Amino acid sequence: MWWRQFAKEARGNRLELLLVAGALILWTLFLSTRVGDWPAEIVVGLVWLPASFLPLWAIWTSVQVYRQEWRENTSYLVLSLPARAWTITSAKLAVVAAGLIGYSALTAAGALLLGARTGIARSPALADLFSVWPADWFVKTALLAWAGWLFVLLLLCVVTQAAYVFSRLFHRFQLLVMVWAWVLFSWVLATAGSIGGWLFAWLPDFHIRALHVANDLPGFQTVTVQSGPVVGVFLAGLGLYWLINLVMEQAVEV
Repeated sequence: MWWRQFAKEARGNRLELLLVAGALILWTLFLSTRVGDWPAEIVVGLVWLPASFLPLWAIWTSVQVYRQEWRENTSYLVLSLPARAWTITSAKLAVVAAGLIGYSALTAAGALLLGARTGIARSPALADLFSVWPADWFVKTALLAWAGWLFVLLLLCVVTQAAYVFSRLFHRFQLLVMVWAWVLFSWVLATAGSIGGWLFAWLPDFHIRALHVANDLPGFQTVTVQSGPVVGVFLAGLGLYWLINLVMEQAVEV
């Protein structure tokens, strides 16, 4: 049942998903024509420009996947089969997550392709950099940063979806209610992070090796990230996701 729901969500948003993927590919192809005319740093740097718009895409799509259900009245049909609300909500969130992962992979592949074409990896500056800071550290740090970025965006999607579903409980001023709920739920996450820092202070912290330059000498410095606020925000995000399911099952008239 879940995979059928996921496939349905993907088919319902395939045009948007394919358009964004096509735009990323065309952008990479355009930059490939600038190789030799533009500096290599600019060509490789610009390939990451579309990534700055992915948070907006995530917010927009998080709303659209629910608007489509209410527009076509398909959510009422699925809930009457019977099917638990988590089947619908998790499939919608999974479509957004799959899009973010796929677009990130396309962008990274484009950066690697352009990096190989421009030969920027063989530049003396990067060679000196990798002689001090190993390339595997950059790869691990990039993957860690990407995982944190994806975690934050998925939390943002949950907040947006919770605000939209909550607004559907009202027949008037739905847009105003959605904006108010979005601000409220964002405040809840921020407050949960503060409380989590105190409540889960006993949990082990994260230790990350960060770049550090002292007296013009490069090296590493261990940065400590408290795990309590992260756990608090994560649990609050689960609570908001539970709220979406509760509203879908109990408050939506089937």
